[in-house]
Amino acid sequence: MASPDSSEIEAWHEAGHAVVAHLLGGRIVSVTLGPEEDGYGARSAIEWGASDEAAVANLSGRVALAGPIAEVERFGGHELDDVHVLAAWEADWLEIERCAAVLEREEEGQKRVMERWAREVRTMLLDPGVEELVARVADALEAHGELDETLFEDCLG
Repeated sequence: MASPDSSEIEAWHEAGHAVVAHLLGGRIVSVTLGPEEDGYGARSAIEWGASDEAAVANLSGRVALAGPIAEVERFGGHELDDVHVLAAWEADWLEIERCAAVLEREEEGQKRVMERWAREVRTMLLDPGVEELVARVADALEAHGELDETLFEDCLG
């Protein structure tokens, strides 16, 4: 297998976010690899049916973990024994910490929440059917650079 290029890695990462968000009940408005006006690169725009801050934090924290975990599971480079290894993905990690802090005041409680989320997300992403969905979305992202809601849904079959 040839070494992946950065666009393949980025597509797989972003597809992990989007597919897990979809599986958790989010509506995927768009997924993009291109830079946004705010300077960020790849992004998934997700709408949640929940309005309660704790419920949204519980969903958003898991989705933030999904990109780095999908990337590591596909391409390696890190061991996932400690959830804090994912701090290397700075923007995702900031969201993970923010969401955990919404649910737990104490640092130990936040760590337990993050570890639970990481186990749940990793289990989801290791499912062959879910892995296939991530692969389809990643391939489409590489081909198009951006998926709107319709194209995203088409990838899911």
